[in-house]
Amino acid sequence: MSKLSQDLEKAIANAAKIGTCLPQNIPEWMQKIGILSEDIITESTKVGNNSSNNKTDVLIKFQKSNPLKISAKLGNAGYFGNWYGHERFINEFGRKVFDKLTAKTSLWANEWANKSNANLFVGVSISFGERTGDTFIPFLDIFDNLEDLKKIVCGFGEKDNAANCLYVSDEYPKSIQDIVEKLSPLDLETIQRLSEKIRVIFRPINPFTEASNRGKNVYTKFEPHQPLSEITDVTSIKDLMKLGKFTEVFPNGLNHNHILDTLQADYKIRIPLRPNPTRKWQFYSESAT
Repeated sequence: MSKLSQDLEKAIANAAKIGTCLPQNIPEWMQKIGILSEDIITESTKVGNNSSNNKTDVLIKFQKSNPLKISAKLGNAGYFGNWYGHERFINEFGRKVFDKLTAKTSLWANEWANKSNANLFVGVSISFGERTGDTFIPFLDIFDNLEDLKKIVCGFGEKDNAANCLYVSDEYPKSIQDIVEKLSPLDLETIQRLSEKIRVIFRPINPFTEASNRGKNVYTKFEPHQPLSEITDVTSIKDLMKLGKFTEVFPNGLNHNHILDTLQADYKIRIPLRPNPTRKWQFYSESAT
C-alpha cells in the first residue's frame, strides 16, 4: 500500500474524533444501513491492509448505530482487488469459477506472448480494477453476476472486514461532516456503476525486472513440450514460446518462482532473474488438488 493511501486512511480516522456527533442530517442510505443522526462516535480506527480479506480501511463505531466500514481510495486509485491468491479466490468464488479463469488466462497468455510489445514471463497473476490497453478481459467474461463483484469491492461476509461505504478523494477530511459528505454507499446501484469500469486484470511478471511479485499465485503457467538436452539460458518471450505454451493450473498455490525453479530443474531452461535476497531456491513439484 502506498504512503499516500495510508496517509488518507489516517486522516479519515483522525477526523472522526471520539466523542463528537454525526450531523443532524445524514443521507438516506446511511439510515438504511442502521446509522442514526447525531449519534456519538465511540471508536475510530485505521484498519488498513492487515489481512488480504479486509476491505474496510477505516472503522467508525457509535453508541447506538451500526458502524461505518469505510473503503478509502485516492481519486486516481484503479485497484479494487489486488493480487488474488488461489486460496482466497476459491473461498470467495468456488472451484468452477477458478477453472473458468485459468482457462481464460491461459488463452490470453498464449495470445499475449506473440505480441511485439510482450516481455518475458512464465506465469500470469490477476487483480481486479480499472484498466486500459490489452491486459484485461471484462469482468462478466468470468463471473456470472454482480454479487461476485460486490465481494471484490466490499469484501466477503458481514463482519467488520466487509466495507459498507466508499470514500474516494485526494482531499483529507477535517471533521465527521466532511467524511459524511464524501461517502457513497456500497449498494447494488454503486456496484452496477462500478461494473462498467472494473476488469479482470492480467499481470504477467517479468522475472528480469520484478522480484517480490514473483511470489504471487499464477492462473496460468508456461509448460515446455519436452526437456532440453543441456542447460540453456532463455532471455526473450519469443525464444521461450518456441519451447512450449501456457497451460491451465490447479488451485495449489503455484507462483512464478515455482515455475522458474521447475523449468530449470526438470527442463533445463534457465531464466536469469532479478535478485531477491530474501528468497532461497527450492524445488517445487505441482500436484492436482
